Amino acid sequence: MTRIQLQPEDSETSPLVSVVVMAYQRTEFLKITITSIIGQTMGDFELIVADDSNFPEIARICSEFKDPRIRYIGNEKRLGMLLNAKIGMKLGRGKYIANIHDDDVLDARFLETMIRPMEQDKNVGLVFCDHKIMDADGVEDISASEENTRMWGREGLSEGLITNRAEAFFNGVIPVPSARVFRVGSIDLDELYESVGIVYDWWMSFLHCRSAFECYYVPERLMSYRLHSGSETATENPSYGEAMVFILSYFLIHKSFPEMEDVIKKRLIETSFNGAKFRLLSGENRKARTSLIKAFRLTGSIRCIMAYLFAWLPSRLTSTVLNMLLFFRKNSGRSEKLRFLD
Repeated sequence: MTRIQLQPEDSETSPLVSVVVMAYQRTEFLKITITSIIGQTMGDFELIVADDSNFPEIARICSEFKDPRIRYIGNEKRLGMLLNAKIGMKLGRGKYIANIHDDDVLDARFLETMIRPMEQDKNVGLVFCDHKIMDADGVEDISASEENTRMWGREGLSEGLITNRAEAFFNGVIPVPSARVFRVGSIDLDELYESVGIVYDWWMSFLHCRSAFECYYVPERLMSYRLHSGSETATENPSYGEAMVFILSYFLIHKSFPEMEDVIKKRLIETSFNGAKFRLLSGENRKARTSLIKAFRLTGSIRCIMAYLFAWLPSRLTSTVLNMLLFFRKNSGRSEKLRFLD
């Protein structure tokens, strides 16, 4: 692990907030992100830039600011998004943690506004806000911002404690990591299991909803989420499906949300099917069968058994049939689901 230590780790005075920026090679937006953090109205923070690429240009950008609050951490070996975020958060010395992506931008009042509910009430463990949607040039798409607020159930949601955390969790009310700040100790960072992978942010939302600490909403768009060509589309990544299967299976096995069991089963079936589709198209029929039989044991779905039996056919045949069905759906303009695929 390479370090440029611009702030002494053994400083007698710990900062109020540890801001952790997760970076990986993308330098075109990082300077803007750091500038938005340095320009906060509340200055009692440290900034840890956790670089999972150990990229010299990122280290140079951090040094360029000449700000003693900045610490650069370069991983000599790539750890992946989850472990990089976990290490960065564990290195924090603050009372609160903000976990920011390297292409997002904070409003100048972000930290000041977000920590206030936790400073006023020691029972609040997580504070989250609404956020804007902007393009690659940093221009807000107002209609997209408004639609995002509606889509995730934050329209008309009043400031204050979240009374139904399970509903808020499953409806996606709690947003992306960059729009949250949490109290150290409100969740156990060691429970960020490697199996949750790139869906670690959703898992963190679960840990907060399960926590003994309260969740608090601030109805202001205090963060801007940047859409650009380099944005990761998690749902198009096969590892996304595997992580979601692990999480949904965990919920069923541990009866985390008994009142939401039917919803969880439905999502698990859909996610298992999508994952199996990727596997079958890649000729990995055995892995597809393993996933489908696990889903059947947890849900009792006949669809899982049908797909499981289909996965016993020769891999070349299953791949050909699936490609034909996908081609038919794409070119027929059908909007309804092909039950065997989705």
